[in-house]
Amino acid sequence: MSPVIRYFTIASLLYLIIGAGLGLVMAIYPPSINYLLLAHVHFLLLGFIAMMIYSVGYHVLPRFSGFKLYSEILVTVQFYLANIGLIGMAFIWIISEDGSSGFYSILALSFFALMEFSGICIFVFNNIMTLSGKGGRMTV
Repeated sequence: MSPVIRYFTIASLLYLIIGAGLGLVMAIYPPSINYLLLAHVHFLLLGFIAMMIYSVGYHVLPRFSGFKLYSEILVTVQFYLANIGLIGMAFIWIISEDGSSGFYSILALSFFALMEFSGICIFVFNNIMTLSGKGGRMTV
């Protein structure tokens, strides 16, 4: 397993702890739901679940298809886009309470959401290219 794929797995597990921790905080202090809920949901969905899917997808799909991964560089770019995008969105939601308190919050949120979406598109592109054999055949 390449280091960056391992980093996706580690990040996924860290986001599970963060998301569960935010859930615990919201359970103990219910008024925090106003500014933690969106971060909590996204840490669990885009952080834990999506990062684990990226990790498993990048590791398993080339082996199942018999083709090499199309681009390790794209995996690295996606790793940074997905993580910076997620952390940025969560940070904006936490500090702006409702995620829409002003033009600059919306602008920053849109920027980080675009980063996250770009990472998702890279994942789809890289795997389509891998499954179509553009990375070459695996050697046994």
